Amino acid sequence: MPMEAADSSVPGIQKGVAWYYVDATTKSALTPSQKTLDDKDQAIAYTLNQYYSKKTDPTIFHAMYNDEPYNSTTSSLLDALTANRAELPTIQFGHTKGVVFFDSTSGVWLIHSVPKFPPPDHYEYPPSGHDYGQTMLCLSFNYQQLGKIATQLYYNKPIIYSSGLPTKMAADYPVIAGKYKQGEPYSSTLTFNTINGQTFTSFAKTNQFNNDLYDALVAPTLKSDLIAETWRRGSEIPLSCGASYHTNDALEIQVGSTSEFKYTKDHSKMARSTDPTKPWVCIGDINRMFGGHCDFEEMSRQPDCQDANVGARANGSQPLKHRDQN
Repeated sequence: MPMEAADSSVPGIQKGVAWYYVDATTKSALTPSQKTLDDKDQAIAYTLNQYYSKKTDPTIFHAMYNDEPYNSTTSSLLDALTANRAELPTIQFGHTKGVVFFDSTSGVWLIHSVPKFPPPDHYEYPPSGHDYGQTMLCLSFNYQQLGKIATQLYYNKPIIYSSGLPTKMAADYPVIAGKYKQGEPYSSTLTFNTINGQTFTSFAKTNQFNNDLYDALVAPTLKSDLIAETWRRGSEIPLSCGASYHTNDALEIQVGSTSEFKYTKDHSKMARSTDPTKPWVCIGDINRMFGGHCDFEEMSRQPDCQDANVGARANGSQPLKHRDQN
């Protein structure tokens, strides 16, 4: 949630560290977390601590990537915009943020929108995530899905600021050690299955795609109009009247009992379908605007009525996967 000094409905919202949470075991809508993002005993910290506790293990693969890396000297998003430098650091790389870590049996892919997050060796939520709303999507996979993740990153060309690649994993999935995709095809659409059996569709593209991902790939693939909410600070993308499916931009957002806020207070990257018979929800890490960045990645899922949630539960001694709040 964005920082809201006059709101006290959710713990941490006045400091910009409040958040709503849902996972695969929660058969309800988004729930305000009683823990803040600064706390170390909540799902995001638990999940990342699985990697941190094994960061020196040579059998663990990890990649942390961010278009505004953890050690970036940019003081804030607003400073970058004021200096007219919002696109410059990543014009040759994907506007993409996330963490991947795997052992030989399973792993996690965390897709998010938070600049300078996470640190490479410990959990800490950064001040760069306080002012504006953010999104995170945490997915747990069997080892066999790692090659697909690598393929999408191969298209996205992320800025990687921390990584480790075991020799066996490089041999199993050579694309994971590839530099980046050049030439046709300019996009990749893949289906993923999580550990607990949920299905996601991933959209990735290179800087040669030369189209808005939502208009030209996501909406036509899902066969639905979309409402997108992203960090819009460049020129708005005009409506394509000749397109079969259209993407519109959200103007206001309200989550749960918190105050409604304008899109200018939100750094999230998300979209939803407008067709109630095709209830797609998209979580990603790219802006929808002219003057934005070249490459981007989006994760989408079509939930059913009984289980419109994401994530996976883990307890006791379990494979690497998303850790819930308990």
